[in-house]
Amino acid sequence: MQSKLVEMLHLDLEPVGIYFGNTEAECDTVAESGKRNCVVPFLLAAARGKVVGITEEGCTCPGGTVGLCFGDGFTRKNPNIHKMLSQGMGDAAPEQAPPMMKEGERFFCDEETALKWRNAMPFSDRGFPRVVFAPESRWGEVGEPDLVLVFADADRISALVTMLGFHNGRTVNTVVPYGAACHSIVFAAEQLDSDDPMAVMGLFDISQRSKAIANYLSLTMPRALWESMSEGLDRSCLTTHSWREIEKRL
Repeated sequence: MQSKLVEMLHLDLEPVGIYFGNTEAECDTVAESGKRNCVVPFLLAAARGKVVGITEEGCTCPGGTVGLCFGDGFTRKNPNIHKMLSQGMGDAAPEQAPPMMKEGERFFCDEETALKWRNAMPFSDRGFPRVVFAPESRWGEVGEPDLVLVFADADRISALVTMLGFHNGRTVNTVVPYGAACHSIVFAAEQLDSDDPMAVMGLFDISQRSKAIANYLSLTMPRALWESMSEGLDRSCLTTHSWREIEKRL
């Protein structure tokens, strides 16, 4: 069933519940090992109604392994990640290496700078042995999620960021760390250990933006934050003239 918050935001994709370590849920789709799997299409499948399961073996992308909290996937699956993220390996790259390895993604000016980013990553083992994604309408089948991820455009993201401060009055309730498209999950998982958790905005990775929906970003948060935004909706900014003006174009 659609929640009141989803209804008032006019979300066209369902919020996705993220479950760490879940082995019980019956999944409509399971990521297969043996082929390159980006996490983003699986998240979108969940936002469109499917329950999806991913193990480390099915998460063949090194960055995705990190994002889904299967530990340090960089060391295990791509120890040259700092080269790829900076200026590439050039002629030293294997003959069959993809262009991003040869030319580099050039997110960092050099390997040393890329290593600073890699070494600061909040690696987590929460995902083992399986991570499950489920749309909000099916949380009753799976249980209460650890995190909630929302895909939305700028208008809806603006409302969500505003509403995160509705009950606490803090200036900063949302952080925007740089990472791969799915890394907002590992950053949000870190927030589960905080007494004052924040939401994490994501989908800024231009190497994977083509797999996402144009003009949409993601907002990922501990479930408690999602639930807090659902309280007092009748007194929130979603009942104002300002929001009604925005609703005309949604």
